Amino acid sequence: MGVTYFVQHKWDMLSMIIITFSFCDWCVSFAKGCKEFIRFRRILRPYFLLQNSSLMKKIVRCLRRTMPEVMSVLMLMFFHLYIFTLLGMLIFPEFVIKSSQNSTIPHTNDKDKEGSTYFKSLLDSFISLLVLLTTANNPDVTIPAYSRNRLAAIFFILYLVIGLYFFMNVLLAVIYNQFRGYFLSSLQSSLIRRRLGVRAAFEVLQSKIPRAQRRSSVLDVGMGSGLISSIITRCKLPTYITTALLEELNQSENEIFSASEFQTLFRTMDTDIVHKEKVAVRWFVNPRLRKMQKIILHNYFTYFGMVVVMINLLVISVELGLKKDTSLYEKHSMLRVFNFVFVVYYLIEQLMKLWANGWARYISEAGNVFDAIVSLALMTGEIVLSAVNESPFDQRDGASLVNGEPIIWNIIRMINILIMVRMFKILPYIQSMNLVASVLLDLLKNMKAFLGISVVCFYAFAIFGMELFHGTIIYDKSMANQTFECGSYEQLQYWSNNFDDFYASIVVLWDVMVVNNWMVFLYVFQRKTTPWSYLFFIAWWLLSVVIVLNLFTALIMENFIMKWSCKDKLTGVTYDSLTVPVHLNTVHSMFKDLLQEPEESELLKSLKGHHYLKVYVREEDEGSLNSTEGVSVVTA
Repeated sequence: MGVTYFVQHKWDMLSMIIITFSFCDWCVSFAKGCKEFIRFRRILRPYFLLQNSSLMKKIVRCLRRTMPEVMSVLMLMFFHLYIFTLLGMLIFPEFVIKSSQNSTIPHTNDKDKEGSTYFKSLLDSFISLLVLLTTANNPDVTIPAYSRNRLAAIFFILYLVIGLYFFMNVLLAVIYNQFRGYFLSSLQSSLIRRRLGVRAAFEVLQSKIPRAQRRSSVLDVGMGSGLISSIITRCKLPTYITTALLEELNQSENEIFSASEFQTLFRTMDTDIVHKEKVAVRWFVNPRLRKMQKIILHNYFTYFGMVVVMINLLVISVELGLKKDTSLYEKHSMLRVFNFVFVVYYLIEQLMKLWANGWARYISEAGNVFDAIVSLALMTGEIVLSAVNESPFDQRDGASLVNGEPIIWNIIRMINILIMVRMFKILPYIQSMNLVASVLLDLLKNMKAFLGISVVCFYAFAIFGMELFHGTIIYDKSMANQTFECGSYEQLQYWSNNFDDFYASIVVLWDVMVVNNWMVFLYVFQRKTTPWSYLFFIAWWLLSVVIVLNLFTALIMENFIMKWSCKDKLTGVTYDSLTVPVHLNTVHSMFKDLLQEPEESELLKSLKGHHYLKVYVREEDEGSLNSTEGVSVVTA
């Protein structure tokens, strides 16, 4: 690669530094017999996960470029927090001044527990209001002062309105704007690189043509469709892109493609819609069978099946609401009878669909496969239940299933759960729900990079937390008979939430990220170690909640906006009965309509100064790079 390449590529240079540092740390561990608990190289391992994903690196760059704006808002928010901390200490003092003979002595303010509990020091006041900003201790922190003076609520309401509803939303707006702006500029650069690559490919391929075969006129200079076809088939491209390019090439009437036509052809690679061919229906010759087949294949048959599922769910709701004990614990309850009838219908319905569609067409649709798996699982459960526990229609014995037959009880619960799972099939047929469901599905497809960022954050902080707080909290059996302060770590029995192992550390970080009762962890580790432990949990809250989750919210917003804007375009569009449009929703598709195509002069200027490909223009064309006349190519 060379020294220049190594210096210019910061990720590769940093990886070599991390490898060197890890090797030194490993040597130290080996010299100490690998008995030390603190190993710094473990925190650095997630770097290699970031390095191998271009989209994750884009997100990291996006976060890095967002930090100046985010820090400015955070500084304002912490200034707001600091001012209210001082105001709280002045409004709710821990001590009051009482006169005693010739002197004044501060006494504990017994009437106002607000100051002695939440505002007894600058650090305690700051942490109490920081936790209140996440609403984790609301309204607990307000109750002592509010019980004594109802006007005290104005202080906390004003604090939350400014901090929670203004600054936190401004943070979301800043992160969303930076996320959108950075990804738009990044994808614009990616588009220019793709267009530049196609333009360079045209110049290189044209330079390979012998001069004797070239036309004298610039307008006639180009490449034949046969050469382009052979290139497309030899390239390693996804199947749907290769098919789309060949179809576009065959539909074109041109035998010679100029530079602009060549680029227009390869813009087909940007398509995000793939038309998949459905398997044709095998129609029966017999008129009666054919008529029955049409009835089964009609949409109304599917709608009727959905109505049946909704009725089944309604029956389950009524039975569990009115008599949960008898419905789940008795062998021959009415819930079992109803479920057995519905399950038989589900199986018959799928057999009819299989008969009408044929095997190939039936398994080509994901919805049919989903219904088949659920129906078979339901029928298997009913068969096992009937074989072990008699038929649901046999009323000879109404004994409970709890004593001696817990497996049967679990089967009954699983059957009811699977019936409710079938309700997901209804979502695509309700337009408003389908929009939300499609957004969720697209998020699952595009969450690889964001999930990777989350894994890196959780892993690094979990390892760091283990090295800081390993063995800090020790459970003693004698504590079971002790009385602890209400709401404390010990009283809430949070003993399994610690940093003694990696899994427990991940759970603690998750609990803090959810921010419900996260002050319990703040206070216990402060008591067991030092007040500096606050910095670890505040840093994790800032990274996970304020930055990463807001970035994830920005992705949801952009995805939903794109879906909503495309909703009207797809409504009313009809396709051939054997063709199904599949939309490949990616991060690129979110910003596709906002990208601008580069000018020809911009492409030629970039090619002219390229390291590996130099394009020279004749002297008479120096003033106008819009023309491709006299272009010659030298490849390095």
